[in-house]
Amino acid sequence: MNYQKEEIKMRRELGNGRWDKILIKRMTELSVANNYEEAKEEWIATGDVWWAGSADMPDWVSNSNHQNHCLCGHGIVYHFRIRNTENGVEEIVGSDHINSYLIMRQIAEEKNVNLAEVSDEQVELWLKERVGSMKAEAWWAENGDAFTNMFDAVKEMDVWHNVYEKEQYYDAKYRRYEYRKVLRKKGRGTFGVDYDMASIVWRWNHPDNPKAQIKTRGFPNEKLMMDLSLFFAQSHSMRPAFEAWKKEREDRLEFLEQQKIIAEQKRKEAAEKARLAQIEWDKGAPERERKAREEAIRQENIRKKREQQKFERHQRELALTPSETFSNMCEYYGIPIFDESFAGNAWEAEFLMSIRKKLSNRKELSTAQLNSLRKIMVENPPTSNQVNYLRDLGWEGEIPSKKFASKKIAEILGKGD
Repeated sequence: MNYQKEEIKMRRELGNGRWDKILIKRMTELSVANNYEEAKEEWIATGDVWWAGSADMPDWVSNSNHQNHCLCGHGIVYHFRIRNTENGVEEIVGSDHINSYLIMRQIAEEKNVNLAEVSDEQVELWLKERVGSMKAEAWWAENGDAFTNMFDAVKEMDVWHNVYEKEQYYDAKYRRYEYRKVLRKKGRGTFGVDYDMASIVWRWNHPDNPKAQIKTRGFPNEKLMMDLSLFFAQSHSMRPAFEAWKKEREDRLEFLEQQKIIAEQKRKEAAEKARLAQIEWDKGAPERERKAREEAIRQENIRKKREQQKFERHQRELALTPSETFSNMCEYYGIPIFDESFAGNAWEAEFLMSIRKKLSNRKELSTAQLNSLRKIMVENPPTSNQVNYLRDLGWEGEIPSKKFASKKIAEILGKGD
């Protein structure tokens, strides 16, 4: 801690030179304390700075009795305003005598920190900001209008001309392929002769350039001003080509906009046509539905008729006297000698007919076929033909299944024999 205090003290002390001694004497004379060690603690930098190159001199400089001179008497360009916090006296010192202590005290009070926490970097930044600001103000007062007029006149042309072309890309805005243009960031060649100038916009105020001079300096450097003057002079001969380029792009956008309007109109017309067609279609919906129902009924009747014809055909085939081979194969598989009475629908009639043909030709039945046969003969209810036939034969009891009906018919016919 003691080392820090000593280090700060050494940084804040004035030297033993002629002008330092004079300043020490005069600051003490203007202070409440009668010795410099105590008197210097009374003074603080106000933050106000004026550069002699500026057009307007502030009152706190003009009212002093030593304009363009430090309190020590030495000639100065930069005027720093200081104030005695004990008696309110204000004075002016130059950049050599706006010593660290005066600035550090002002920074400490402004930021509400201890004096020991103020760094050399903060002091340098304080000076840079104020001196830089004064230079910028003076430059703009003298050259601002000329710069602004020239820059505004050529900034569009700059980003068109001071570029280099790269690969092609599809520009969605203009709906065509174009060469990608990149601002030239470094110039090439000799100034004014075979000269590829770096982009003025890039160097001055382009948002993507972290070193843009409007941010780092506040006013353009000499090189930028020379390039701007040259380019402004050259721009007169470039302007016809530039304006033709601009017009072509404007015409392209206008054309695309017209195409967009035409396409939108066609879309609306098509939508309206579709809407009207839908209305007409909806009007005919009841009639279409009626015809569809009629057609569905007609097709269903055709299907039923075909099924019935098919069923009757197989019934007739099954009603034919079975062959001896068929009867033997039925006995072999342990199934009744079935006829048309076992078929309850067209599918069963067709299936039984196919089985009858297989057995008549001594072909073996698969497990699936046997299962289907048993289902028809055992699990299925009796057919209407079987029921009617048994009633005609005089049977009055229950008839639970096809198998029961078939067996009972065989029994009755056997008794009759």
